[in-house]
Amino acid sequence: MIGQDKKKNKELAQHTIKFFEKLLRASSDGIVITDAAHNIIVVNEAFCDFFGRQHREVIETDLFFWLEQLGTSSLKRWAEMESHVHSEGSCHDTEFTLMAHEGIKYLSVNASLMEKVGAEESGTIISIWRDITKQKRIEEELKILNKSLEERIIEKTLALIESNKELREKIAEQKLSEEALRTSESKYRLLLENLPQRIFYKNKDSMYISCNENYAGDIRIKPDEIRGKTDYDFFPKALAEKYRADDKRIMESGKAEEIEEKYVKDGQEYIIHTVKTPMKDEKGAIIGILGIFWDITEKIAMEKEAIRSRHLVSLGELAASVAHEVNNPITGVINYAQILCNKSTEGSKEKDIANRIIREGDRIASIVQSLLSFARISDKKEKKSIISVHEILSDTLILTKAQLRQEGIRIKLDIPQRLPEIVADPQQIQQVFLNAISNARYALNQKYPETHDNKILEVLGEEMTIDNQQCVKITFYDHGTGIPAEIRDKIMDPFFTTKPRGKGTGLGLSISQSIIQDHHGKLTIESIEGEFTKVAIIFPVIVKTG
Repeated sequence: MIGQDKKKNKELAQHTIKFFEKLLRASSDGIVITDAAHNIIVVNEAFCDFFGRQHREVIETDLFFWLEQLGTSSLKRWAEMESHVHSEGSCHDTEFTLMAHEGIKYLSVNASLMEKVGAEESGTIISIWRDITKQKRIEEELKILNKSLEERIIEKTLALIESNKELREKIAEQKLSEEALRTSESKYRLLLENLPQRIFYKNKDSMYISCNENYAGDIRIKPDEIRGKTDYDFFPKALAEKYRADDKRIMESGKAEEIEEKYVKDGQEYIIHTVKTPMKDEKGAIIGILGIFWDITEKIAMEKEAIRSRHLVSLGELAASVAHEVNNPITGVINYAQILCNKSTEGSKEKDIANRIIREGDRIASIVQSLLSFARISDKKEKKSIISVHEILSDTLILTKAQLRQEGIRIKLDIPQRLPEIVADPQQIQQVFLNAISNARYALNQKYPETHDNKILEVLGEEMTIDNQQCVKITFYDHGTGIPAEIRDKIMDPFFTTKPRGKGTGLGLSISQSIIQDHHGKLTIESIEGEFTKVAIIFPVIVKTG
């Protein structure tokens, strides 16, 4: 009986080692474990690929040999990081650069002490080497971000929580086997919980078997409470059905897939990059699915902002270069048309044509002037002064109230009299307010051509704090036609408009956003098609001292 137990223990230990080796091969991050003398005792292919070497050329070599290839200061930075790891007993990060044939690579290294298990000596360090070249390039392009973006892909991981529990019950009488099990579990759990990604394992019925701490924290449970649960227990029905459909498709095909999809955490929706891999037993039969994912919401937003910034820069350059060429001839066209109009008989065809030419010429001049706003916003900074938002809003409503009243639109104000002051160019802020009111008017008139009880434009003001910064928020709220979901991401793009020809240029919101950004504020739009639109404009408040 004892002989059989030893044989099972040996087979389990071999299975555990193979599983750990499989995890190391699947990781896109380099993983290195060194002893106190800096000898490499465990290394994966990803680390070897950084240096263009084979596994056999790296294993059991001195880590300092590879650090020397990263530059003269690399040994010093490693020593400083290692000193912190030993003295504080916590994880520490550093960065290296590597000259590769395709150019400079940026490597982020996270090092921490391995817990002492069994008879292993202390001082063993595990370090995770990650290629952060893409994040560095995005940082350089935007020039406003300091944090590197994580782009890590880990193909496979392990699900040893349940199997280790069963293993402990079977070999409870064998002390040596128990020690081996605890050693193995400690190593794998340390590696599993050091990874920032969310990891889970489901059976072939898409029922959860286990997960890591990061994933359990997202869905507000403990890791051992997830067993037997399904996606329907944590996510909205539509999202849960999509996850199960993905699981079924992947298990039927037997092939891993990478998916960008929505993820709900604390009621908020994120974009995540997910890798799902079918799990097989020793006979090759699929027994479940292994999933790992990480948040790429910020990365997607940054990429969109980078594209939009390039478009705006190009538009500003175009506006500055062609404005003079367009304005001079169009002024001449308008003047000549005015002469023809003055000399034409009232009600004649000639006078009508001349008036049409004048109107279209004015429209061209208006478009050119709008384009110039992109190029000239930075030139108007000297016009900023300390001013009350309430004062700007009052002046704006005086200009528009007659037209709103004529169209049957009622104004409902909820603006505190003593809102804090801001530093702003009042003419530019008034331009933003006028554009918001104009868009609300159009949406209300489209939905309610005649007088209606819901034909109301609400203007709300409030004081608030965002990221420890005192702010003033002005909201323009209408129950008009709303914005279709499929175009909501495009409404800030230059020249994009849903209005018919002659009703808008598609530049109002783009210019408004540029103005608010120049004032270090924020413009947001919330809308549901056919129900409402809320345009919120947030300004930072002057902090008074003394």
